[in-house]
Amino acid sequence: MAATISATLKGESSNSYVTLAEANSYFETSPDDSTWTNKTDDQKNRALISACRWIDSLGFFGDRCDESQALKWPRYNYHVDDVELACTEIPETIKYAQYELARALANDTGAMTGTKGTEGVAKEVEMGELKVKYSDTSLAIGGLNNVLKVYPWLQSYLGAYITGGTGSHQIRVIRN
Repeated sequence: MAATISATLKGESSNSYVTLAEANSYFETSPDDSTWTNKTDDQKNRALISACRWIDSLGFFGDRCDESQALKWPRYNYHVDDVELACTEIPETIKYAQYELARALANDTGAMTGTKGTEGVAKEVEMGELKVKYSDTSLAIGGLNNVLKVYPWLQSYLGAYITGGTGSHQIRVIRN
C-alpha cells in the first residue's frame, strides 16, 4: 500500500508538516539533490512521515494550538528570537528538519532501528575469581535510538524549540 501524506495544519489525522511537493522544491535548492531525487514518491512519502514521527517524539516548548490536532505543531505560548510562535504556521526550521531527516532516513532505512541486543551488552564479566557468563539468548534487547543521538545536526534546526537534549546537547534555559 502506498503511503499518503496528510499535511493539514492542525489536522486531526495529519501525519506530516510538509507535502511531497514542498519537499521536492526544497531539495531543488540543495547542492546535491540526487540522494532525494533517486527515490520513488512512495519512498519519499514514507521517509517524510517517519521523519515527522521522530520529530514529534521530542518534547517542545509552548502549547499545542488545538487539542484535537494529531501533531505537536503548530504551537503557541513561546518565543524564539523574540518572535512568538503562531497557530497559523509551522516554523520553517521545523520544516527544514523534516526535509533533512527524511532524506537521511530514506538513505539509511536502518538508522533508527536500535541495537540487536548483543551490541554493548556484556556476555562475560570477570572480577577476580568471580566469573559470570551469560547465555546469548538472555541478553537484553537494545534500546531504541534517540533521533538526536543518531542525527546530532538536527539540534541546529530544533534546538530553540525542544525542551531537552541528549548527551552533550545544549538545553535552553529560560529565567523569569
